[in-house]
This record gives sequence, C-alpha cells and structure tokens, in this order.
Amino acid sequence: MKLQFLSGDSVTAIKSNLNELRTKFGGGNEWISDFFDGKSPFKDTKYEIEDFQLDMSQTDPFLTEYENVRRVYTHLKFLPDSQASDERIWAGLCMGPFYDYVKYRWKIDETSSAAAIGQHFFFGYGARRSLTRNALSRLWWIGRLTYDNERGYELTKFVCENADNIMHILERNTSNNPDIVKAFISAIIDAKGTGKLIDTNDVGELSKYLNLLGGTYILDCLPSSVIYDKIYKKAIEI
Repeated sequence: MKLQFLSGDSVTAIKSNLNELRTKFGGGNEWISDFFDGKSPFKDTKYEIEDFQLDMSQTDPFLTEYENVRRVYTHLKFLPDSQASDERIWAGLCMGPFYDYVKYRWKIDETSSAAAIGQHFFFGYGARRSLTRNALSRLWWIGRLTYDNERGYELTKFVCENADNIMHILERNTSNNPDIVKAFISAIIDAKGTGKLIDTNDVGELSKYLNLLGGTYILDCLPSSVIYDKIYKKAIEI
C-alpha cells in the first residue's frame, strides 16, 4: 500500500473543530470524507509499504505495545527522523488505516475529550512530547530509540514491560540520542542479569542519575561504553 499523510490544512481543519467532531470518534472514520465535502484529505507519499495490521487482541491494550512497536518500526524503519517527527505522517496513519487501533489502544469513544483525541490522533503537545503521545509515532519512536542491531528488540521488550519505563527512559532530555538510550537500557538489563532486583522506581532513579551525568558531561560526546559502565555501576549500587 502507499504510505499516506494528512495534508497540513486538513490536520488544522480537524483539530480546530475537535470539540464539535469528538463524538464522531465513537464510530468509524467514514465521517472524514463528509467533513471534507466528499474529497479525500489523504495524500500519497513516494513510499510503497507492505500492508500490515496491528495487534488488538488483548483486554488490556498496553499488553500489545511491544508487539506493535515491532510491527510499526519493522515496516517503517526507512523513515528518516525528520519525517518521523512530522505530524502529518502520523495523523494520516491514525485517521486512516489505524483509526480503530488508536481507539482501541487509548480507549477513545464518543465520550472522549477533544484533548484526548488531539494528543493520540494528532500532536497535542510540543513536538518532542507529542512523539510519545501520538498513538502511532509513539510506537515508531520506541522502536527507533531501542532497536539494536546486535540485540534486536531485546531492549524494546524491556522498555515495554511497564508504561513507567517508557516515561522514565524516553521522555527525558537525554532520550534524543539512540546510542545513549541503548547504553542506558543495556546496562540495566545486564545488571538485572546478575540477579539484582530493579523495579520501575529504580529505573526512574537511574534516569535521574543519567540526567545528572548530563550536567557534568556532554553525553552525546561520551562513548556509549562509558555511559554503560556508569549506569551499570549505579544500578548495582541501588
């Protein structure tokens, strides 16, 4: 299928009218064509991608997070970071082929607020925070920041074990650089491998420690091995 996006004007038109449109999100997305007077707001990109579906099999939607990160990132890994930061791409996927998934994952229905719809179907915050709030960009960016050529999706699986892990690890200032994130997660996983018990609160403390290191060092300039060693040592100590 052709990867499509929602034009900027179309994104603005829907977001500007979410208070009036929000009850329509309780049903299917057929209303979109009517809203645009029978014209499709979706535009083709140059990318041809394999058709794929997302997992909606669990009563608790979060339990599908890891599998859906794998599916989205595997199929869309080719996107450069600049395009993967573009609201129009993710709005197109959320309002198009994965409309039902967004509703399933974030429990969107006719009673949902305009704010809830805005942040999960579109970008409802600043550019950075929106990447982990939009239903589809969230999946891609978890994959982007955690997939490792040597360890595959092992780091991804750890992050997706708990929603707090995603918050602690991927929503901090240090999470822009995949090399830093992967060194951080690898150190925690390896510390746990020694029998050390590390819960989500500990992950939060280690994230704070990484931020403190960022005040002392330019983390982007440090070798990944140095970051790994510092986090591993701290993880063993806590």
